[in-house]
Amino acid sequence: MHYRPITRSLVRRAIPVELRQLLAEARRRCRDTVDGTRFGARYAGSEWPVRVELGQPVLPGRLHEGKVVNLRLGALSIDGSLIEPGGQWSFWRRVGRPSAGRGFREGRTISAGRLVGEVGGGLCQLSGLVYHLALLGGLEIVERHPHSVDIYLEQDRYTPLGSDATVVWGYKDLRLRNPYPFPVSIGCTYDEPRIVARLLCEGHLTPLDVTFASDAISPGRVKVHTLIGGESLDVTCYEQKPELRLE
Repeated sequence: MHYRPITRSLVRRAIPVELRQLLAEARRRCRDTVDGTRFGARYAGSEWPVRVELGQPVLPGRLHEGKVVNLRLGALSIDGSLIEPGGQWSFWRRVGRPSAGRGFREGRTISAGRLVGEVGGGLCQLSGLVYHLALLGGLEIVERHPHSVDIYLEQDRYTPLGSDATVVWGYKDLRLRNPYPFPVSIGCTYDEPRIVARLLCEGHLTPLDVTFASDAISPGRVKVHTLIGGESLDVTCYEQKPELRLE
């Protein structure tokens, strides 16, 4: 019974990360085809009114210039995304593989509980922003992966704890579904020093009451309840390591 984990670990070490990601992405696309999942394209119609808008500051830090480049590219890819009624939206379907050949640069990211530099690093701020926007706009969350580590002190936060959504190309995606009988569009712009996301549509859409309530589990660990209209939607646990931000 102990052979499978050992074999899997050996296989993972033998196959380059890039190839594993390509295989994982291929499996995802195959599943989407088999399931008949519908993804929207770009919105090319007339201007729709903005129903929900959410912005965040992009704070300076290690590998900041690379993060800004990555956020600009990501925002351009997402801007104008269309989600038809009943259709889905995928972060990586819109942004694509964050490779150096496509202009992405090294930015800061959390990997295995450590802060490291990685091509495409910093895009998690963009995926977290869209996730929070989707909650406010009443979109269905099909797939979302929280960070396992919280690196911020309360006075340093640019977004509530619990509103994050980490993405790893090939493995972890942010996916949304449009539950409304009308199409919606996601707009996204990077205006130094802020990144702003908007939900636009012609139909009636009222922003929801979204809050995040934290409870300490033990020293250094916290549990966050995502509440919509006072009702629990999700619970996320974090290990708190603000010392990782020391540079």
